[in-house]
Amino acid sequence: MANGTWVLVSDACRARIFLDRGRGGLEELEGFACPMSREHIRDRVSDRAGLKPAGGHGVRTGASQEVDPKEADAMAFARHLAEVLQRKWNEHSFGELVIAAPPHFLGLLRGALSETVARRVVASFDRDYTTLDLAELSAHIHAHIR
Repeated sequence: MANGTWVLVSDACRARIFLDRGRGGLEELEGFACPMSREHIRDRVSDRAGLKPAGGHGVRTGASQEVDPKEADAMAFARHLAEVLQRKWNEHSFGELVIAAPPHFLGLLRGALSETVARRVVASFDRDYTTLDLAELSAHIHAHIR
């Protein structure tokens, strides 16, 4: 049987999962970090365009950067969190889910969630609560869902 409500608090480079104990507050269960998102873009990309086949007789053209590296990292982190939540749902670890994340990353998370996990979301906040202490986080969450 599923064990209560989980709260996922995240931004594009870190996330924490809490068990909502109601009046008992929140208990942190797990934390995640996306180390690549903290690097400077200049350390990860070159000024020089790569080469890709043009489809002609051995002609190669410069490749343009199609997705910003930080955006690609954020998308990968959202997918990783969605996979973790799916696995935990399959293990019956939670019954309901609350998500708090900055607006853009919240959209990435919503897009990455499976339909099964998305149906368990009972509230979402387009705010960055990652720096709040447990008491502040609990107050913000419970002011809106209880």
